[in-house]
Amino acid sequence: MREVGRKGASIGAFLALTGFVACGGGILAGEARFEFVDVAAEAGIDVVHRSGDPRRWYIPESNGCGAAWLDADGDGDLDLFVGNGSGVRYVDDGARLEVLHDATSRLYRNDGGLSFTDITEASGAGISSWINAVSVADVEGDGDPDLYLACFGPDVLLRNDGGVFTDVTEQAGLGCELWGAGASFADTDGDGDLDLYVANYVIFDPEHPPDGGRRQDFDGVEVGYGPEEENGRGFNPGAADVFYRGDGRGQFTEATAEAGLALEKDLCSYAAVFSDVDGDGDVDLLVANDLQPTNLFVNRGDGTFAEEGVERGFAFGAEGAATAAMGLFVADVDGDGDQDVLRTNFDMEPNSLHLNDGRGFFRDRASEYGLAAPSFDKLGWGGGFFDADCDGDLDLLVANGHVMPNAEEIGLHAWAQPTQLFEAVSEADGSLCYRDATANAGGGLEPLRSARGVALGDPDDDGDIDVLIVDLDRAPRLLENRSPRRGRWLAVGLAGRGPNTAALGATVRVRAGERAWTREMRTIDGLYSSHDPRLHFGLGAGDGPVTVEVRWPDGMTQVIEDVACDELLLVEQPEKPTR
Repeated sequence: MREVGRKGASIGAFLALTGFVACGGGILAGEARFEFVDVAAEAGIDVVHRSGDPRRWYIPESNGCGAAWLDADGDGDLDLFVGNGSGVRYVDDGARLEVLHDATSRLYRNDGGLSFTDITEASGAGISSWINAVSVADVEGDGDPDLYLACFGPDVLLRNDGGVFTDVTEQAGLGCELWGAGASFADTDGDGDLDLYVANYVIFDPEHPPDGGRRQDFDGVEVGYGPEEENGRGFNPGAADVFYRGDGRGQFTEATAEAGLALEKDLCSYAAVFSDVDGDGDVDLLVANDLQPTNLFVNRGDGTFAEEGVERGFAFGAEGAATAAMGLFVADVDGDGDQDVLRTNFDMEPNSLHLNDGRGFFRDRASEYGLAAPSFDKLGWGGGFFDADCDGDLDLLVANGHVMPNAEEIGLHAWAQPTQLFEAVSEADGSLCYRDATANAGGGLEPLRSARGVALGDPDDDGDIDVLIVDLDRAPRLLENRSPRRGRWLAVGLAGRGPNTAALGATVRVRAGERAWTREMRTIDGLYSSHDPRLHFGLGAGDGPVTVEVRWPDGMTQVIEDVACDELLLVEQPEKPTR
């Protein structure tokens, strides 16, 4: 087991040797700048997450799943889909695993005011598959958001017809049977419809688990085998990722090799996110891999890709080695107009913050930004960047939790860990830094959990971002954001023409006075989850007119001037270029 026995007194020395810094004064004390309160029980969100046997001796049992904010019924507010896993029975001391399929996903209708009703049965959204990733997209261009579920077992496509979901996986040409851990939609070739990339994790057969079902033994402590690069015995090898071309009518054709996305070696993949990282107007593809180099597939402009992760400084962490990467959070962190990437990593590996030079070349600057040291003793999963207090800077939330309930017994860190909130602060020299604000951010972040997927959204339409966190073995947390606001806000909703009705791949730039903010239109980000399809901007306390510029996926640019603040702006894609 990697890094066994390096916990304890060695951590301080390790941090000093590697030059980790904690800028911004460390853990925030004094004034409560944030307040997040768990209202899940009052809101009616009660599904309990299932993920195998509590001992978690086998790799599928620790991965967890995600959730999604979507307007499932078309009434204008955000409903909530929560994935689920399954129980597992160990047969003959683990020589064979029986997947019980004893839990289902849930769909909750938004009744307003953070009150929800479980409509799973009536909606057809209750699936007993072992779900990892939940991806939302309008696959046939009819205006209803559909659900693609990447699973341990065959994936599932649920087509939405007015709030009623139907399994159309086979008819759509989908149903990959590999273990899906991530899935993202985008118009990769500029033809106006959505294509799909499915990131698959490892090959694991419950009927024949590795080493006949035996576990690793560390002085009498049994733990499961990790991916192949960890165990060194070929157990849990990588599974091939799969790419599908869409036709805009809900049909897909496998085209992995044709698109240049087939690799010589199958990797152990988690998150997959489409983003225009080199700023040339088409979407590139980022894929996190476990203990293997992270992929950066650059779009050649015609929907085919070239893998350039090493050349562009994205494949490895700050020390020049592959990390056990899970989540990818993509945003313009430093406000320079391009897309940066935070990568969550394993215990005793700091998270990576890859800053973009504007041309799609990256440098890991997590330590300089204060994000390395606070993540070294955590195991990160989902989360994302968002402006929690509307002060104009992107704050950061990271869900943490170990994969082994007995990790501390072998020298690693705890199974249950804090979900961390980091405040973006400006230093005296004007530089940006992150400060751990978890301890003073309200009761919703106090519980120690083994957390996985995070979905960000504004389900109560009050202008700030609330947080849904999926915790293993528990009901989700729905954290209502009651933080004091330090500025104005604007939400932007896009209505695209043609099959890409959500305008995935569009870029929105908001300018207020001397400041500007850039967001990409994507709902799938972080790990496992789909976020609010409306883009939220905190504008800070400055005055001045607000201008919104939209670069649509087809390259058209639209400018809206004198935009009112503190409300939702809905923008429809015009038929012809506006300038």
